[in-house]
Amino acid sequence: MLFFKARNLIDREKLKEFRQLSVITGLLVAVAGLLSIINPLAGSLSFVIFMGSLFLVTGIIQGVITFKAHQKSLGAWFKVLMIVVTGILLLIYPVAGVSAMALLFGAYFFVDAFSSFSMALDLKPLKGWGLALANGMLSFLLGVITLTGWPANSPFIVGIVVGVSFLMDGIVLIYLGLSVKD
Repeated sequence: MLFFKARNLIDREKLKEFRQLSVITGLLVAVAGLLSIINPLAGSLSFVIFMGSLFLVTGIIQGVITFKAHQKSLGAWFKVLMIVVTGILLLIYPVAGVSAMALLFGAYFFVDAFSSFSMALDLKPLKGWGLALANGMLSFLLGVITLTGWPANSPFIVGIVVGVSFLMDGIVLIYLGLSVKD
């Protein structure tokens, strides 16, 4: 709400319908996040195995679609092959997948830092520009920590980043579910 006027875009009636599901899902997601923070190696491996499974299932579905609609498209089949192979490799070599994910997170942190610095410059001298600058500095620091300690710190980085993200998502879902009044 610092940068723009908040608009009420959430349908409160729909939110009431899913209030209980929101709280239950939020609790499960928050617990998964806490477990990942407590044991980052297990969180990292679980995340990579989930991503590998997701790639594999997506590749199979894309393969069926390609078979039905684009049988002669070499590009479409190449995409299917890449998705399936990526999924299989993540499932067969999850530790290497954790290292690869850590590199991706490191790159993401640097891109996020650049974006936040740009946003801060665009917003200056408006109220809140310093928050965007601080976010950029934090992202830059996380990028440096991730890449300078790679691959040794990969399990910790991936597990903790995923854990914190899940914990925060869970808290938001719980809050949304509990904030709706009859």
